[in-house]
Amino acid sequence: MNLNQLYYFKKLAELQHFTKAAQELYITQPTLSGSISSLEEELGIKLFVKNGRNAKLTKYGKQFYHYVCASLNELEKGIDYVKKETGNIAGSIDIGCVPTLYNFLPKAINRFLKTLNAKTKFNIFTNVTSEIVQGIKSEKYDIGFCSFLENEPDLEFIPIISQEFILIVNVNHTLAKEKFVNLKDIHNYSLITYRDNLSIGKSVKKLLKPFGLRATYAFDDEVAIGGIMSSTDKVGIVAHTPYLLQFHNLKLIKLDMPSKFNAHIVYMCYGKKHYHTIPVKTFISYIIKKEKKL
Repeated sequence: MNLNQLYYFKKLAELQHFTKAAQELYITQPTLSGSISSLEEELGIKLFVKNGRNAKLTKYGKQFYHYVCASLNELEKGIDYVKKETGNIAGSIDIGCVPTLYNFLPKAINRFLKTLNAKTKFNIFTNVTSEIVQGIKSEKYDIGFCSFLENEPDLEFIPIISQEFILIVNVNHTLAKEKFVNLKDIHNYSLITYRDNLSIGKSVKKLLKPFGLRATYAFDDEVAIGGIMSSTDKVGIVAHTPYLLQFHNLKLIKLDMPSKFNAHIVYMCYGKKHYHTIPVKTFISYIIKKEKKL
C-alpha cells in the first residue's frame, strides 16, 4: 500500500466514476483501475462495486474512506506545519471570483506574493455568486469573492470592498451633460441593468424599488451593458468597475444619493468547517488585514 493508492481511492470514492476520477488525478483509467484492484487485493476486501465506469462504495469501502480521509488530513497538516516553520508559503489556492473583481483581485494577489515573499500558485475561476458558493461548499474552491447569500450558516462572509452604482449613457444622450442624476428624475428613460437572478441584479432592483423604477434585467456584466449603451439612447445602471474604461463614447454619471445606499458589497467567502492549508489561511488573513476596504 502506498500514498498514491490512498489518494486515488479517496478521489474515486468521492466521484464514484472511474473516468472522472482519472481525469482529475491526471492519470489513465487503466492506471486507476489497477491501483484500486491492487489495494483491494492487499486488504482482502472489495472496496467498490463496479457498474461500467461507475463505482459504488461497499460497506467496507465506506468505513475505509473515513479512515483514509482522517489519515490524509493529518498528513497534510504535518506538511503545512513544516512549511510554516520554515517560512515556506507555497502550495496552491483555488479561488472562485465574480467577473467584476478582475482588477482588484490580481493586484491583491501580487501584493500578497511580494509582501510575504510567497511562492503560492493561484488558480482563479470566474463565475456567478450562486456557483461560487456551491463550489466552496463542495470544496472545489478554497475561497470565493462574491455577493452575500442568506441561509448559509456553514460559510463565512466577510465584506471586502464596495462597488458604487452609477448611470451610464452614450456621450450624445440628453443626460450626458449631467455630473449627478437623482433616480427620481429618470422615469421617462428606458433602463437596462444586470439579470435579476444575479446577486448584483437583485441589488439594483432593491435600489430602484423606492423610486418606482422599472428596468430590463437582461445582462451579465458591464461589458454587455456598456456595449448596448454605446449605440442606443437607453440608460444603464451598473457598478463602477474598470470594465467600463474600454468604452470611450460613454458618459459615467454619479447618482445623487448617499453612498451607503448606493453600493454593491463584495464579500470574501470560505467554509467555516473546512480544513484550510497554511497558504489559504495566510491569504485569508492577509486580505482581511491589508486589502479590506470596509
